[in-house]
Amino acid sequence: MDLLAFPALAGPVLVETVKFLFDRAGSVLDRRAGRVPLEEPEQVPGHAEPLRIRPQELTDIRIDRLSQAQGALRVYLSRPDFLQGDDADLRELLGTLRRDLEEIYGRGLPFGEEEQRPNPGVSVSQRAAFVANRQVGVRSRGIAPGAGVQVVQDAGIIGESGEQVGVEVEGTIG
Repeated sequence: MDLLAFPALAGPVLVETVKFLFDRAGSVLDRRAGRVPLEEPEQVPGHAEPLRIRPQELTDIRIDRLSQAQGALRVYLSRPDFLQGDDADLRELLGTLRRDLEEIYGRGLPFGEEEQRPNPGVSVSQRAAFVANRQVGVRSRGIAPGAGVQVVQDAGIIGESGEQVGVEVEGTIG
């Protein structure tokens, strides 16, 4: 399964989906900036349980992606006629944004005909022509119950003192 895959949506459902993700990104950015208390849950219409931010997931890289995605989606929302369900760039943008939000909230965000999204996790793909020392896909203190970990590594040559490790966990799994 492609972790960034996003269902092809059209018409009003696509507009609602873009607005939902845009609003969630704004909510996270407001909390990160201190305009809303970080620990305050967000009650979203149509969702039984409130969305709660996991502060440890608010990395600088993820916040930058949320800001950029929100800017791109602002254009689509101001010009809904630009929204096309078969637009590969839009689907990639929505998929990346959804994945970041799922990591931040610690739960899946299904859309369209999707029943339920799997719990968030991490996917790593590494390629190297030569590994001289140590290449680690995922290093973690623990893996939460239900979290997914996928590591794909490819090395042309692993040197005599080289080592390639997919997952290194110092604590518990599950």
